[in-house]
Amino acid sequence: MPWWTAFPAIVAEQLVPVPDPLMTALRPGPQASAAAVAASLAQSLSPAEDSGPTPAWLFPEQERSFRRALAGVRQHRGAVLADPVGSGKTYVALAVASAFNRGNTTACLVPATLLTQWQAVASSLGIPVSLGSHEQASRGKLPGQTRGLVIIDESHHFRNRHTKRYTHVARWLVGRPALLVTATPIVNQLSDLGHQLWLAVRDNALALDGIISLRSLLESGCPTPALGQLVVESEPVAKSRPNKATRIRAPGADECRTVTRSIEMLSRFRLSTNESIAALVRGVLLRAAGSSPAALAGALHRYRRLLMHARDALQAGRSMDRSELRRFTDNLGDQLVWWELLPANGTPSDLELSDLEKVEDQIRAATAATLDEDPKLERLRMELRDTKSTLVFTWSRDTVRYIREQLGDFHLAWCTGDRAGIGSTALPRSVVLGWFREGGPAGPAPRHLVVTDVAAEGLDLQRAARVVHYDLPWTPMRLEQREGRAVRLGSRHQEVEVVRLKPPPALEQSLRLEETLARKAELPASLGLGPSGRYIWRWRADLAERFRERESVAGVAAVASSRQGILAGFTLHHTSNPNTCLGAALGWLESGGWWTETAEIVTERLLTAARSPSLPVGREVLRNCMGLLSPPIRERLALTRGRHWILPEPSPSARQLAARLHGLIRDAARLRQAGRLQRLEQALAFVVGGHTAGETMLIEWFAQAADCELQTGLSRLAQARVEWDGIEVRLSGVIVFEAEDCFGR
Repeated sequence: MPWWTAFPAIVAEQLVPVPDPLMTALRPGPQASAAAVAASLAQSLSPAEDSGPTPAWLFPEQERSFRRALAGVRQHRGAVLADPVGSGKTYVALAVASAFNRGNTTACLVPATLLTQWQAVASSLGIPVSLGSHEQASRGKLPGQTRGLVIIDESHHFRNRHTKRYTHVARWLVGRPALLVTATPIVNQLSDLGHQLWLAVRDNALALDGIISLRSLLESGCPTPALGQLVVESEPVAKSRPNKATRIRAPGADECRTVTRSIEMLSRFRLSTNESIAALVRGVLLRAAGSSPAALAGALHRYRRLLMHARDALQAGRSMDRSELRRFTDNLGDQLVWWELLPANGTPSDLELSDLEKVEDQIRAATAATLDEDPKLERLRMELRDTKSTLVFTWSRDTVRYIREQLGDFHLAWCTGDRAGIGSTALPRSVVLGWFREGGPAGPAPRHLVVTDVAAEGLDLQRAARVVHYDLPWTPMRLEQREGRAVRLGSRHQEVEVVRLKPPPALEQSLRLEETLARKAELPASLGLGPSGRYIWRWRADLAERFRERESVAGVAAVASSRQGILAGFTLHHTSNPNTCLGAALGWLESGGWWTETAEIVTERLLTAARSPSLPVGREVLRNCMGLLSPPIRERLALTRGRHWILPEPSPSARQLAARLHGLIRDAARLRQAGRLQRLEQALAFVVGGHTAGETMLIEWFAQAADCELQTGLSRLAQARVEWDGIEVRLSGVIVFEAEDCFGR
């Protein structure tokens, strides 16, 4: 037999059995000081940052957000930029788009009220954009003729996946990366953040960090340090923005008595036989009673129209649609209203038509009250007497009109949606808001502006020195958005005063506004957002920053300690792109095999090692350490290898489509159609993996499609490439905590 046809043979002088194959791949670094190894471990936790050039127009404090957001988009196809209100997120987002899209036109979805502002900023920076509004997206009209990264401003408006707006945008984003921009990603529940991320980020995006399903994780409320790869949140820089001084103004006795009488009056209404509907209507009327007599009169007028509609439906033998309830609540989107639990088509008896007999008298009483002295209005008058330029926020358009009419001597400017003016004179909205912006028109201008929450998002009103919450909103998001109009970059003031008009006790007992605000304010912290959520995932960045300037060695060291164990870190890299870190872990391993990545434990051990004298690490000790480290590393690798086939709850559509594809694969294999077989296998790999919201909708459609349509759409299904197939593990450092005579020393 010629030598070139012989089978190769493995020749070795000596074969040694390996108890764990993974140990042959773990290569501990050189012996080094404990401080240097601790620095290497800390620096390995630093969030990924893009190394490209930074645009000149960014402030130094914005550069890190830019680099981290760009790295998140490049690696995961999506990220949330959650820097504080007023920190210049528009500029950071456009910088990311400019770097990612390389001068091509960027599609931007923004609230309609911010279209002009976004166009002006993009034009001043020379960045081509194609703008679309959230309202247009609800009708299915989205920016065309663009490719690459999409920016979605105020993305918390996409926290409900059951809306038409969400559905249209999710389908449009299939195959496109997106940067979601919001200072308040969590409004009512933790899943708000998950639904926003799901627009652009696949559900298994964090599989390399041991997270099988991102959505399931957020819906369960379980925090994870890996979330820092997808959410970019920087600390506000005090010198760049004004300080905020908050005051609480309590109601007087007269105001408390007035509100108590209004509550007693409203208690006479029977409202509805359905308790959910009754609670909703009651809440709207009570909220109006706490705002102003004009707001209460307006709400009672709307309630009468609602009752008349229900009566007409009853007489015609039809059901009342819940859309009428939506109109009555004035699209009360901030409150957590479970519309899905209300009947889609209520019965005519849902509303108590007997209230029609009472509502006329109550309307007359509320209208007459608008002419009486209003103690709450007097609280506002006392605030406006000084020379501070003030923004006054209320939820009701009727209250805006009422304030400007009752306080006509202050020559107030006002804005409600598309309407704006001074006193009774209507003026263009841009002119009115321009008086309160830095760089606005010079000359005499109104000192105070009364607005609804339509002006609470995105607008720069830096001339204001005070923000008054005339009415409290339902969510901390609204509070932050309101205050952020004045507490922002470019303000001319060193301090902005924030005044809350505290609701009377009877109203608070009925609505629990302050209790609701306090409860919802704790939600972001449970996922690591805000100052009190630091120990979820931002501790990693803080720890890395603390050791940034120190000498680091990815080696091994030992320190004497009464608590024995191993502090070790490892990183995951793609074999074909070894310079890109796909994930990092740092944990404490007890000698018994218990592994934890708890922030408090890891931080304490790391700081202890950094200030402890180093001991040499024996060969046998190191061998034992590698054996103990193999199980937690192998556990992580098992998830990464099988992440395309692991779903916590595969949807019926995915199961159905996978079964159909298996049948087509068998047919293609039998017919030896190599090209078709490859496309089908790629499609199957896509179906059984993690998906974005739009991809999930695409799977649902293909599951019901005919075979010919499925064949035509295979190219779209197969566009999802299999990512990070080859994974390499690298140790970022190992520090052994031992007694002097431990591990055979």
